[in-house]
Amino acid sequence: MYLTFMKLSKILFEGEEDYRGEHTAPEKEGAPLYDVTMNGVYPADFYSVNGARYYGDGSSGDVSVVGLISSFRNKPKGKVKIYRAVPDEPTLQAQVDDLESQKKYILKYNKIPRNIDTPLNPNEYYKHIHDVVERLKERIAGGEKDKLGIDQINVGDWVTIYRPYAVDHGKGALNGKYKILSKTVKASELFTDGNSIYEWGYVP
Repeated sequence: MYLTFMKLSKILFEGEEDYRGEHTAPEKEGAPLYDVTMNGVYPADFYSVNGARYYGDGSSGDVSVVGLISSFRNKPKGKVKIYRAVPDEPTLQAQVDDLESQKKYILKYNKIPRNIDTPLNPNEYYKHIHDVVERLKERIAGGEKDKLGIDQINVGDWVTIYRPYAVDHGKGALNGKYKILSKTVKASELFTDGNSIYEWGYVP
């Protein structure tokens, strides 16, 4: 479960990690799930037999997703299940325990544990993870919520209405260390900017 050197440095010097990334989700200036033609986001032919061919990305889910979107046309109160892949982070205490075990290993063998990728020598790395442990303990003592608080879908999150897309994101962008969150919302609470039929902003 060893934390990467980059992750350790982020904990120590930057604090909380922003799981949303730089690519922000569309808000209500986009088009809602119940009418993707609103605000000129998609043309009317989105709802035609050619919708998947014109506006999909060539993925196997294109027909299913366009069909699902079409089923919510003019149904703002329709209920739809949304999904999001998020990092499956260890608890703060688990991170402390992991680093403490690394410190013991370094003291015993005077070398860095295998699978640790760091430019530091054992003494430098020991000091570095000691500082990280102290920072994590401060966060725990301060009552910070565990698991970085990523236990629910929040307002402004990117989501998808197609679960396999969330799984693919978890396997790729999150390197397979992910969990899938889900929630049932109204069609009026999801917005697209027209870049992808798979990606929606959750804005209740």
